[in-house]
Amino acid sequence: MAMWSFRLTLVQKMIISFALSGLCLIAALIYSISGLGAMHKMEQEIADKDLSAATITIRLRELIVAQERLTGRFRILKQPEYKLLHDQNEADFRSEITKLKTVHNSTAVTALEKGYERYSRSAKLLFAGESSDPVDMKNAIESILKTVHAISEDQRRNLSDKLVLSDIQEQRTVTWSLGLAFAGVVLSFLIAGWMVYSFASSIGKLQYATHLIASGDFDHDPRIASGDEIGALSQDFRSMAIRLKELEQLSLDASPLTRLPGNIAIERVINRHLREKITFAMCYLDLDNFKSYNDRYGYIKASEVLKEVGKVVYDTVKGLGNQDAFVGHIGGDDFVVVISAERAEAACRAIIASIDALVPSYYSDEDRCAGAIEGVDRYGVARKFPLISISIAALICKPGDYDTAAEIASAAAGVKDRVKESVGSNYVIFRKGELCEA
Repeated sequence: MAMWSFRLTLVQKMIISFALSGLCLIAALIYSISGLGAMHKMEQEIADKDLSAATITIRLRELIVAQERLTGRFRILKQPEYKLLHDQNEADFRSEITKLKTVHNSTAVTALEKGYERYSRSAKLLFAGESSDPVDMKNAIESILKTVHAISEDQRRNLSDKLVLSDIQEQRTVTWSLGLAFAGVVLSFLIAGWMVYSFASSIGKLQYATHLIASGDFDHDPRIASGDEIGALSQDFRSMAIRLKELEQLSLDASPLTRLPGNIAIERVINRHLREKITFAMCYLDLDNFKSYNDRYGYIKASEVLKEVGKVVYDTVKGLGNQDAFVGHIGGDDFVVVISAERAEAACRAIIASIDALVPSYYSDEDRCAGAIEGVDRYGVARKFPLISISIAALICKPGDYDTAAEIASAAAGVKDRVKESVGSNYVIFRKGELCEA
């Protein structure tokens, strides 16, 4: 199985860290709300049932005791108002039992109802003037009181259990809520610390790399893992260092006079075209009669001519619309133009027209009118030299025609020598197997 890995971006790291911390805090909030809800429900149940049941049992005890007193007084005094009061207490007692069923429905309540029915029958016989056993009535009341007491005790135990559960729920809610909130805070600090350390470490490496690049060490690698913005920035720093190194090499290689790229850059461009199998034209430019000009006008004027020629060639080539075209200065009065094959002839014509228009302005009126200057050739023979002209040897290089930049340069030099045999500015476009002169 293929191994793969990925790194989160800074924004993703921040989102995840805030999300984790937020989840812990939200979980703490939800748990606390849930716990408080459960506690409220339990307290509501205690208030609605347990406290109500306790109140009812107290009321039942009072009512049965009151009925016992009323039956005792009626047994002695035989006054009918005691029966009316007893009937009222009996109705209240039955009503309280009905209420008790809604909050404490158990077998004890059923037993209480049965016990009260037993007492009620004896009480009715007594108030009807019939014979009733006082002992049996007393036993029935005692049974009722015991049942009410049992219900009260059972309700008290339930209330105690619920209060214990409420305390446990409260403690658990507080513990978990505080724990989750504390975990969220700790997690936030840990993630923040890790991110700060990561950022500071990476930025420190980038700062150190910047100092080294500024001091000229373009080979330093910050060694920051890619995947996030800082990693991408590190890669950009690395690419920038490589590019600066290339530019430094080109700057060192460039002609100090024309500021055009030199031999290293020329070779690199040609090799790139060969590597990419691009059909292109390599134009070798050579100024004719430049030595005689230098001898007559001096090296300062000659340097001005070379500088202006370089500028004119560059502007002319770029003006053809081929932005990928390259202009280089081999040295002395030799230049190179690398341009697309279809623009080679237009470039040669435009360069010749520009140079022929430029050259006369660098001669005196006398020499310009004469169209030549007097001088001595390399053999020491006095002769007349025409004004500076330019010879261009353009090689059309198709994929497979040439293997190296050195091979192209050698072929161009051979063609250039043939062009210089003609008088004035000329160009030759050479293709393997054919030759075009102008």
